[in-house]
Amino acid sequence: MMLQYLITFLAVLATDLIYVYFLRAIQHDRLWPAAWWGAMVTFTANIAVINYADDHWTLIPGMAGAFVGCILGILIKRRQDKRGNTASSSSTSGQH
Repeated sequence: MMLQYLITFLAVLATDLIYVYFLRAIQHDRLWPAAWWGAMVTFTANIAVINYADDHWTLIPGMAGAFVGCILGILIKRRQDKRGNTASSSSTSGQH
């Protein structure tokens, strides 16, 4: 039973993390990466759904996984954005 809760937590956490990459691929009009990440969102989300169907108490670790996954997803996005801004500013800093 505890394993099912852990799997649900990790599946929803992974879904939120993967969703960040899915949205970025769509935002940058990257067809194949968006399709891949979309398929992975569906896969990981359905692992959680299967667990929800068996035991409704798995909604609690699912919500916790969504909470942690969202925080991690935003932190990863911020780090990537910061690296992108640093790289673009350093490549244009010599052009005045």
